[in-house]
Amino acid sequence: MTKPRDAVTIENTLYRVLGEITIERAAEITGRSLSYLRSLTDPAKRERLTIEDSRTLDLEYRAQGNVGYPLLDTQIRMIEAEENNRFAEEHAFGQLACDYVKESGEASAALVAAMLPGASVQILEAALRELEHADIASAPTIANLQARIKRARDGPVHHPPDG
Repeated sequence: MTKPRDAVTIENTLYRVLGEITIERAAEITGRSLSYLRSLTDPAKRERLTIEDSRTLDLEYRAQGNVGYPLLDTQIRMIEAEENNRFAEEHAFGQLACDYVKESGEASAALVAAMLPGASVQILEAALRELEHADIASAPTIANLQARIKRARDGPVHHPPDG
């Protein structure tokens, strides 16, 4: 029976690498037993691939004429996916800040133009519109920043265990 597996895992990539370079060659270059290497491809087992073995196996993969470093690439993809989940709020705040900086920059430039002698009604109205856009962009940025300040002061929220 085939076990269900996550799509991007070290275990899946190691299984593919071992199939490419052969498990016997992997045992030879890492000094690990065949059974130990096989156990590393099962996410249900407690054994985990070491960084040193990962590096050794990736280099052997390349030495055999293959392209890339699949174990390293998988690790990077897993970290990037976790980063997106773990730091989603920071990324969202960064986008809010970018939007606010853009709008306030445009408003500042329009306001300077409106302050010049002889500014037309169109220039004055454009400055007002840009200031309104900056004001609109500031509201979610302010709310997000206030929430982050509150969490920083209060500390992380601890939920009681289910039970």
